[in-house]
Amino acid sequence: MAFQFQKLFLPQQLPAAVATVIFTMPTAPTTSILKNGRVRLTNTTGAPVSATMYADVAADASGADNCFLNAKSIAGNDFLDVDIPTMAAGDTLRAFASAASSITVHEVGGVITS
Repeated sequence: MAFQFQKLFLPQQLPAAVATVIFTMPTAPTTSILKNGRVRLTNTTGAPVSATMYADVAADASGADNCFLNAKSIAGNDFLDVDIPTMAAGDTLRAFASAASSITVHEVGGVITS
């Protein structure tokens, strides 16, 4: 069996509201999980900006129970690498910044298996 690698998601700038979905786990097969996920948050401004991230369980809203990075300040022109908790089929990755169009999120790694 050959391995096939692909990006989890394309780089994008974080909005100032949590509604935006960065990545959704495939729903098939239902046994799929994301392990060792990692993202890079890059502050492209000269001032500190905070970022918040959620690994939402399928059909669940973003809230304290799904938050894994809470208002973490990233210095201007700097970056932060963040590990993503294990995600299951249908789970979503959501994020926002304290100032829109200030932080870019890149997928750095991760393996989806079932």
